[in-house]
Amino acid sequence: MEHEVAALYTSHAPSLLRYASTLAGDSSGGQDAIQEIFLRYFVARTEGQQFDNPKAWLFRVLRNHLLDNLKSSRVKNEVAMEGIDDSSDGQNDPELHYHRIEMVRTISSLLAPRELECVRLRAEGLRYEEIAEILDLRQGTVGATLARAHKKVRRAMDREDDVKDTPIAPAHAMAREENSYSS
Repeated sequence: MEHEVAALYTSHAPSLLRYASTLAGDSSGGQDAIQEIFLRYFVARTEGQQFDNPKAWLFRVLRNHLLDNLKSSRVKNEVAMEGIDDSSDGQNDPELHYHRIEMVRTISSLLAPRELECVRLRAEGLRYEEIAEILDLRQGTVGATLARAHKKVRRAMDREDDVKDTPIAPAHAMAREENSYSS
């Protein structure tokens, strides 16, 4: 039993932690949630429960656990340390970090909650049928949701590229220049 749980932990903990960190908003909350769900898995297996797809079960229980915690009032009063990065390795590029944060914000604002959930789970390498099991949806709904999310993100990226590539018309530039002098 311990070997089974250890093998599951080794193969799935990194993706579960990334998913938990995005839902919880910080890595420490994600780590606590990971410990909790593996403990629940161990208890369930000890009691004789069988799972057809342990990976999907772990993601579903993790999601439900985090959503329950987010709803509780005690979490709302905690201060997260999510913004603190370990920059001692010299690999952190502030500009790149800023652009990543802005991209995440843009995508999060574009997508509906279900679309965002599907994208997060797919980014962790889950198959459509696993995502369907976790979110209690049909597999076709997962595919359609991901396609819709992809289309929204693609449209937004195309618009952003159009804005970057479009030269400012001389009349607009002159109007901006005139407005900057008047006060």
